[in-house]
Amino acid sequence: MATKNLKSLVICTGASRGIGRAVALAIADAVHASSNGKSPATGTIMFSAPLHMILIARSSECLRETARLVEQRRDASDTISGTPVTTSCHQMDLSDLDLFPDKLEQILTPLSEEKYGSCLLINNAGSLGQLGLASSISGESSMKEMRKAIDFNVTSSIWVSSQFIRTFLPSAEASTAKTPLVRIVNMSSLCAVEPFPTMSIYCAGKSGRDMFHSVLAKEHSSNLMQNDKGADDKEEQKQTFKVLNYAPGLCDTQMTDDLAGCAVLDEGLRKYFSASKEEKKLVRPEETAKKLVQILGLDDYESGSHVDYYDV
Repeated sequence: MATKNLKSLVICTGASRGIGRAVALAIADAVHASSNGKSPATGTIMFSAPLHMILIARSSECLRETARLVEQRRDASDTISGTPVTTSCHQMDLSDLDLFPDKLEQILTPLSEEKYGSCLLINNAGSLGQLGLASSISGESSMKEMRKAIDFNVTSSIWVSSQFIRTFLPSAEASTAKTPLVRIVNMSSLCAVEPFPTMSIYCAGKSGRDMFHSVLAKEHSSNLMQNDKGADDKEEQKQTFKVLNYAPGLCDTQMTDDLAGCAVLDEGLRKYFSASKEEKKLVRPEETAKKLVQILGLDDYESGSHVDYYDV
């Protein structure tokens, strides 16, 4: 593929801890592995060196730690010259709709002038928001909490993905040898497809995110890129743009700890989360991140589909 000599780009939101950090590290591992020919499953243009990783989150200190861990991920047997993976950190509160759009534009605008072989967005940032019975949502304070949760979990997620597309997809629509692969991963949840009592706002947010990204996939389902030989056979072509709604499973993160200790959560759910933690049945962030990278490397999922960690 002609684009393989170009650099790769990854943007990851919510990268300061948990699943976001684990995905950033797993991608760095995949780049080093593909550089050394160690992992055919991930040895694709999506994880080709050199790769630049843009890390976004609210905590600048935790972001710097993620960047440090990414850049020290270099395998002792790396033979590629230079630095396979570089990072830049951007402190940003995605729940602040008054400020973050301008900050995001400042990041994306210079990137539009660059030439990339692949561009990947990990749209991961999110929060639990207000928990409790749906019938308990009332009063001005509840309205403010609900709005903040929807702003963070839905509105900002939609904005980030839409601006990512506006930046990188126009060039992808012209099917040329320099067409980049453009991929978006919406970090989803079982809550997007199953109702969980006392988690109505969180479920609504996850469901809304899934549907937006599925529509996005449908709108761009005809984008194809020819292979090196310029074959017209669709089996020999790649989609320039794909979306994946990835549910990472019940992970051992701070969010799960918060659910297990939440007094207003459904009692059955609270016991389930607590028992899963005690019995060590939770998925480690590193495990789900590695599986996501494998899925992206193989690139054989249907664009817009919902894929769960436990189903792969």
